[in-house]
Amino acid sequence: MNDYQRGYQTMGQDKLNIKLNYKSGKEIPVYLLGVFYLFTVIIYMTQEPVTSAKVVVLLEYLLLWAAVTLLSMLEISAVRSFLKKHAIWINGLVLVLSPVVSFVMTEVMVSNFNLKMFEAYSLYNVIWYIIIYYMIYALLRNAKRTVILCNLIIYLVAMLNYLVYLFRGNPILPSDLLAWRTGVSVASNYQLYFSKDFLTATLIMLFVFVLGYKLEKREKKPSIINRALVLFIFMVFTAFVCHEFFDTDLIKTKIKVIDFFAPKYTYCSYGTAFGFVANVQAMETNAPDGYSVDSVRKALTDASASSEYTSAADTKPNIIVIMNEAFSDLSMVGDYKTNQDYLPFIHSLEKNTIKGTLYSSVFGGGTSDTEYEFLTGNSMAVMPRNCVPYQQFVTKPTDSLANTLKAQGYYNIAIHPYKPSGYKRDLVYPLLGFDEFLSMDDFTNPQLIRSFISDRESYKKIIEQYENKKQNGPLFIFNVTMQNHGGYNSDQIFSDAETVRLTDLLGYKTVEQYLSLLRESDKAFQSLVDYFSKQKEPTIILLFGDHQPIAYSSLYDNMTDQTKANELKYQVPFVLWANYDIPKENVDKLSANYLSSYLLKTAGLKGTAYNDYLLKLSKEIPVINALFYIDKDGNIHGQSDKTSYYDMVNQYKYVGYNDALDKKNKLKEFFYLP
Repeated sequence: MNDYQRGYQTMGQDKLNIKLNYKSGKEIPVYLLGVFYLFTVIIYMTQEPVTSAKVVVLLEYLLLWAAVTLLSMLEISAVRSFLKKHAIWINGLVLVLSPVVSFVMTEVMVSNFNLKMFEAYSLYNVIWYIIIYYMIYALLRNAKRTVILCNLIIYLVAMLNYLVYLFRGNPILPSDLLAWRTGVSVASNYQLYFSKDFLTATLIMLFVFVLGYKLEKREKKPSIINRALVLFIFMVFTAFVCHEFFDTDLIKTKIKVIDFFAPKYTYCSYGTAFGFVANVQAMETNAPDGYSVDSVRKALTDASASSEYTSAADTKPNIIVIMNEAFSDLSMVGDYKTNQDYLPFIHSLEKNTIKGTLYSSVFGGGTSDTEYEFLTGNSMAVMPRNCVPYQQFVTKPTDSLANTLKAQGYYNIAIHPYKPSGYKRDLVYPLLGFDEFLSMDDFTNPQLIRSFISDRESYKKIIEQYENKKQNGPLFIFNVTMQNHGGYNSDQIFSDAETVRLTDLLGYKTVEQYLSLLRESDKAFQSLVDYFSKQKEPTIILLFGDHQPIAYSSLYDNMTDQTKANELKYQVPFVLWANYDIPKENVDKLSANYLSSYLLKTAGLKGTAYNDYLLKLSKEIPVINALFYIDKDGNIHGQSDKTSYYDMVNQYKYVGYNDALDKKNKLKEFFYLP
């Protein structure tokens, strides 16, 4: 046998040299990931009834997992030699494709199979995955480690996003990262669940991990100049991408509307990475023109010098605040006739009662905006346009009515008979100073009206908390109801005797259903007032609406004076009742941002310097919302109108900016009680 024949035979033997390397310590990471995958499969199998179809799916996934694991252990000398010989090109190809696969993995994990998104917005997503891969590669200059590390990092972030979806019904937002401690504290209240798509995404991660595991290292190490050049190109590329996304109109051009109420729709429509980046840009705030910390300090100092608050009430009353969903009075809209009074009890209340007209910044929705205005004193006029403060800006402990009362010995409870994750309340309420938050999960077999927990049940929960107070001090309860939430239709949901009908208009069935719901709310409120009228402890109850119902839209569409209609849309009633003597009053107009300051004054409690400022401002500008303001003479003005109140409005925006948005320079001593 000559040398050529021996060489050929040896090469043939190399090609057939196949073995399973299952004892090597190098396989331990693959085994650990395999155990994790089996754990997810077990959770998947135990969380729902096992069916034959589910068993088939399980077998398919186990076979795929076994194939990927076998691939990791399989060694073919000829293949290994090929990978080593062409490492530059093969490693480069895997590096180029890996960001695309990571993008697909992230979307698959949250069951986003929106083909239009993949067709139109893949580039705007993949480019951010490229930055992650490029950054790690520029630092390590090792394709194998880069693919393995980036794949795992992106998978873990995608899994975190999946869990946030699972717990909250929406994806992770930039503001969640700033409130992560609160998020961790409430995570234990949720149950782990793995979907079929989560298993698929995990398989993709395993495959990419094994693929990176099989790559061969380059023998030649890059020089220092080469490393510096690659790192420099990365920084230039990243700077260019950030400029295009954050300093141009790219996001505004591509994303017409960012859905802050349900961010999952933005992420589904535009992709997880692009949706997240768009929300990052939306969190950017610029100080209003003319803003200075010194001017804010002077305004608050001057206001506190003429405080209207007493030193403290001798007996601190329990305070119950009810922000009733879509609570409104039809008589504020127009002179419409009905077959019966839809608010008979509230209309009859007079003794120890203050009534008034409240202005909110929203119509037909946006509950948390009014909630934020009331609790913090910050009108939506001082916030970035179209923002949702709870979703975007309440990321750290924040001054609020709850914190002001806590400083005076109150125990604070928030009640919302719906999902705790709505508007991130489970994260936001602790940051606002609430000691407890009771959601729909804390109601046992409650009465439902339509599909919502009734106001009566919500008020029973208030009474239950009062009767089981956890401390001897006074109680503050903030209750956001759900019974009258939108989704009105023409169905009659109560008996004929309990149904409110319009007698001078036909064809407004949704309005009639809403008014019938309102009558039920009135009866529930009566039962709450009756209960506390018999209690010895002094108690104040404040009831107000967050906005008017969307059902009124048809009434406004038919108005001839649309300018007047646009003002009326934002009016809701408020009622303040006490079981002890308070002066009777009728407040002509007041906006939601002033109401908590007014409540503190009525209760004889201390207020902060900011509360002093708000009370003082309300005498000159009793209404200021996101769209307009109304001066003390009743004249309505646009936010940018050059009037004699223009400087006063701007000063309020400076103060509000310092409180809500200027985290570094916030004058905390003016917004908190010591």
